[in-house]
Amino acid sequence: MAAFLVLIPPGARKGDEKARIVRDRFSWLALFLPVIWLLWHRAWLAAALAFAVQALGSAVADHPVFGLAGLGLCLATSLLVALEGPSMVVAGLERRGWTVDAVISADDRATAEDIYDTETPAGEAQTRESVSLPASETSRRQHAPMLGLVGFKEGR
Repeated sequence: MAAFLVLIPPGARKGDEKARIVRDRFSWLALFLPVIWLLWHRAWLAAALAFAVQALGSAVADHPVFGLAGLGLCLATSLLVALEGPSMVVAGLERRGWTVDAVISADDRATAEDIYDTETPAGEAQTRESVSLPASETSRRQHAPMLGLVGFKEGR
């Protein structure tokens, strides 16, 4: 099963027809053609950065001493885009005002669309409240940021 993120455009209501579904998984095409994959998904800045890093890696790969480092840089860039590419697309949409409406686990995109259409009644506007963790309700103690969780205010 794969996870599908459903994003709705700014100002749209839950269950909007313009919702965009992004599959959050490893992409083989992005592994072999990272720059083209990023351009296809309109991640312009990420595509330019990936192109620059891979061009640098190709230039370094010609050097007799640092050849493996250049190859590793190209491979690392491809692997990063293959693993984090869908997250880059979602982050780009969120910067433009889109919001994540649902996360659906399904075998394929058609099933995810069916689940989203059946679980969201059309025309009904719903607002989401902030998520409150059980630990925040029981403890009044303020927790300091720890282990990279900068700004984690809900507690443990």
